Amino acid sequence: MRILDRYVLAEMALPFVTGILAVIMMLVGNTLYALVDLILRNHIPLVVILRLIVFNLPTLLVLTMPVGVAVSAAMAINRFAHDSELTVVRMAGVSLRRIFLPIFLVGFAASCISFVIDEHVVPWSQKEFQKTQAAMFGYAVAASPSLVANRVFVYENYAFYVGAASQDPKAPHSFNLRKVLIIENPVSTSSFPRFFTANTANYHNGVWTLYDVGVHSMDNAGFTSVEMRAAQMKLDLRTPLPVINDNANGFGEQPDSLTMKELAAKIRDMSKTGLEDRSYEVAYFFKLSLPFLCLSFGLCAPPLAMMYSRSGSFVGILLAIVMVWLAWNTVILVKALGIHGYIPPVLSAWATDIIFGAIGLYLIWRME
Repeated sequence: MRILDRYVLAEMALPFVTGILAVIMMLVGNTLYALVDLILRNHIPLVVILRLIVFNLPTLLVLTMPVGVAVSAAMAINRFAHDSELTVVRMAGVSLRRIFLPIFLVGFAASCISFVIDEHVVPWSQKEFQKTQAAMFGYAVAASPSLVANRVFVYENYAFYVGAASQDPKAPHSFNLRKVLIIENPVSTSSFPRFFTANTANYHNGVWTLYDVGVHSMDNAGFTSVEMRAAQMKLDLRTPLPVINDNANGFGEQPDSLTMKELAAKIRDMSKTGLEDRSYEVAYFFKLSLPFLCLSFGLCAPPLAMMYSRSGSFVGILLAIVMVWLAWNTVILVKALGIHGYIPPVLSAWATDIIFGAIGLYLIWRME
């Protein structure tokens, strides 16, 4: 059996690498094509273009690993079946599941490697990619966040309203605010809240420094009982500030640039402020499900290739292309459904894996 395993793996090696490299080259070309006018018009240096390509490679690798598994599995089984080698092995009493086992293991190993890259390399590389791309457009990503304007958000025992905000150029995690209203909920439900108003304020890591402050307290009948003014007041509330970025949604960072742990923390912070963005929940589950498309393709591609092996030597490639096309369009569809609330985020993420994995298992069962 070890000879058979080595034989199958050797047959998969070249198509696996070739499939990944071919798709990466096409995706890199597509990225550069979209930016070619900007590059030529602004005389972007070659080193910047190379940085853009290099920092995007980990993301492209995660996207193309399933393609490599699908192409290599389909081509290997197609060749074995077309040359009747598969028939000889089966006549020796070897089951299809045992023949396909090395492919399953390759799919599982590729899934694990893809997950590690997606979790530990892609977040860093995407941040660098976004910085490089932002520099090409002539602005810094770090300078573009703006506060959610004209909306009230809630965190624990407080409600907040900010009319406008701009990032402090001297501190990357600070914001200069205008027309701030903070509502402090009372301990007793029989009392009215206390209001803090400020013409200007500064926010830095959860600490609000208010300037030209008005403090308004009300009696039990709802009339103003105490009004005080102060030149400055500091409130250490440790509040996460909901921020929008020109290149992202929600809290100002793209989901691809966050790890699963960071995504979970972002979801918790958003729920505390009363803001909802299902894209982060969907992205959280996709962090695990997308790499494991490799395993689903490893289950689905071999029986499909075997079914149509007599149709020609290039059927393996065609089957892999069709399967990948169907899978990625399914991913796009279910992701959109999950983000817009039509299906739960966990189902949105795992639907494609389940569909293609189930098809593969069913076909293997029927062929046995």
